[in-house]
Amino acid sequence: MERTGKLVLAALLAMTSGCTVSQEDREQSQLSVPHARMQQEKTPSSLDTEQKARPPKMILDVPIISQKPELKYGCEVTSLAMLLQYAGQNVDKQLLAEQVKKDPEPLVQINGDIKEWGDPNKGFVGDITGARKGFAVYNKPLEELLRRYMGERTVNLTGGSYQALVDSVAAGHPVVIWTTGDFRLPTEWESWYKDGKKVVAPFDEHAVLLVGYDEKYAYVNDPLTGVKQRRVPHTSMKTSWEALGKQALSYL
Repeated sequence: MERTGKLVLAALLAMTSGCTVSQEDREQSQLSVPHARMQQEKTPSSLDTEQKARPPKMILDVPIISQKPELKYGCEVTSLAMLLQYAGQNVDKQLLAEQVKKDPEPLVQINGDIKEWGDPNKGFVGDITGARKGFAVYNKPLEELLRRYMGERTVNLTGGSYQALVDSVAAGHPVVIWTTGDFRLPTEWESWYKDGKKVVAPFDEHAVLLVGYDEKYAYVNDPLTGVKQRRVPHTSMKTSWEALGKQALSYL
């Protein structure tokens, strides 16, 4: 517990904003996200060599797309746009932002605290453009949108192993993954109710496109910073991805 507390404190000190975070959103709580692994697990410093043979390094040349300025909270659909364009689909982030399923539940706040709002497992919560407060969308609604273009080639890797993400890239298929803006454990927790059910979520949630790997690093196209092939240590990537519920989408 002492070691875990130090890790969380370090994350708080080093935190940067993810795509869903605005200044007014930074109100923390001590809650945990459902189905997430918040504790730091023992992870190797390099890829597991016991997995099936793969090239030692692979970086896909996927063009970068920035979510800014049109989609303040649109990291998920922008990452999906990069994936789809790489797969040969003529689609852009704006169209995907219109097409992604929405949860229209209005935001209810009392004294600045969120009391009621939508469920990101049902659809995008809030305003994706940032004209009003927005949050995020999770893997199931985004899978529906991916399936609209890729049909049976669509693959939901959520809940699987980190190695499955790397294997997808090795096969030439980038992966949309949910993580945090700084690739650390999430710290900016919020909770609210949707139809009487409690929703717990981190406001430092982010989504990026995994496009490469080598022995020590994962490489991502980051729609928030606009950085192509941003390098992130596997240990950090794996930990933050697991903390966001091991959510990932790709195609065959």
